[in-house]
Amino acid sequence: MKPRLLADENTSHRFVAACLKLDTAFPIIHIAEWKDGAYLSVKDPPLLMALREAGLILVGFDRASMPMHAGNLTREGLGHAGIILFRRSVSRAAYGKQAGLLVDFWEEAAGWDWTDRIEYLPSP
Repeated sequence: MKPRLLADENTSHRFVAACLKLDTAFPIIHIAEWKDGAYLSVKDPPLLMALREAGLILVGFDRASMPMHAGNLTREGLGHAGIILFRRSVSRAAYGKQAGLLVDFWEEAAGWDWTDRIEYLPSP
């Protein structure tokens, strides 16, 4: 499985494990496992640029700053590879719920053009 989704440092390894339990071929990796954790604690813009180069879509909870940084990169013509954020209604400790939302959503969204796209789960 080649990862297409990267769970950020504000998500749990348990979330990634729950996704893989629902679908053993689910294309997700945790940031701590990607590039031997080299991007843990990296600021949002450099992380988004690295993910763009790698073709990885970020999955996380950072609704406060991530959309702003992504928008700035898009306006500057640099762009990003895509972001999926969980809404406030999704508990950070509800790994099974997070996994179910993402795995179900990805069945439809895997084929989308994710360039400069931000989606929120659950969908309204």
